[in-house]
Amino acid sequence: MLRIDERLVHGQVALIWSRNLGVNRIIVVNDKAANDPIQTASLKMATPDTMKAIVLTREKAKQMFADPRVQALDVLIVVNNPQDARFVTEHLAGIPRVNIGNFGRVGTADKKQYTDNLRLSDQDVADLQAIEDSGITVNYQIVPDQPLIPFDKLIRKGA
Repeated sequence: MLRIDERLVHGQVALIWSRNLGVNRIIVVNDKAANDPIQTASLKMATPDTMKAIVLTREKAKQMFADPRVQALDVLIVVNNPQDARFVTEHLAGIPRVNIGNFGRVGTADKKQYTDNLRLSDQDVADLQAIEDSGITVNYQIVPDQPLIPFDKLIRKGA
């Protein structure tokens, strides 16, 4: 699964989602985090000892995704915005779904509120729509035991 969460790796991702999905690796794709040694170390520390965390720039992720061995890994990919999510879906085949979690609470001037934890700009909606149009399921769900809201219903709700 690919998750959009502006906090990247934190309790919901590191503990709840990773266990629910049965993954053994978390891959963060974010240029800013990958180029900041302190943030990279913090994200790795937030990951349980039972799994491996990798923090990559978009370019390094693109190179890694080109390796066919990646398809055999049990991975949760985390990005912090729809633009990075679109980049990942365009460079890694086989992603079954994109899960939107907490996003848009920072820099809300051009963003419309869809839920308590989700605000999207027109560009964010366009990027998510492009992902869905490519055949990948897009939905909103904070944690696995909460209701899942399909992307089209989410967008209608905010309209």
